[in-house]
Amino acid sequence: MCIIFFVLFIFFSIFRTSFNSIDVAVNLWPATIHTDVAIFIAKIISFVFDTIALAVASLVITVFLFIKNHKTHSLLLLTGIGGNALFVAIIKSLTQVTRPANQLLYSSSFSYPSGHSTGVIVFIGLITYFVWLNWNNSQRVKILSSAIFGLIILFVSFNRIYLNVHWLSDVVGGCLFGAFWLSFCILIYEQLNLDGKFKSNRQLSR
Repeated sequence: MCIIFFVLFIFFSIFRTSFNSIDVAVNLWPATIHTDVAIFIAKIISFVFDTIALAVASLVITVFLFIKNHKTHSLLLLTGIGGNALFVAIIKSLTQVTRPANQLLYSSSFSYPSGHSTGVIVFIGLITYFVWLNWNNSQRVKILSSAIFGLIILFVSFNRIYLNVHWLSDVVGGCLFGAFWLSFCILIYEQLNLDGKFKSNRQLSR
């Protein structure tokens, strides 16, 4: 899955300009459903899942996990969020895609890929992974946590398009990269764990 998501992201990035007409069409659509209340709520969601906000939340959770002696989990979360932010910034600088001119929440940074989409997938994905590790025998918890994970991704991704802050291709590319980076971090973590690189790997306390 890690390789598949990576290959899909690379191919999508190469042929992204082929979706320009779709980007424009989707960009014009949100104006037909804009309301003052919905825009206000969308801006709050944008702030909550901003890269900086996720970084702060990750630091707080990392400290908590470290204090609770879950050092490997804290390292995974910190590496996942930090690495994601770094690579997204690099990709944005390389692609230099401009944001839509009709954005409702001004941002001067480049557009592709969506940092919100990648960040929320990595952050909520790792939290979901920790939940799975803690309740690995509960199918109900796995289904519920996965459903919440998917709904949050949909809400945040739609939010970026609703505010006209990103093109549809930015969100799709962001989701692909976020899925790649999440699966890559978990893959490396589990491989190191299997190789005995972690002296202790207790599950999270309920």
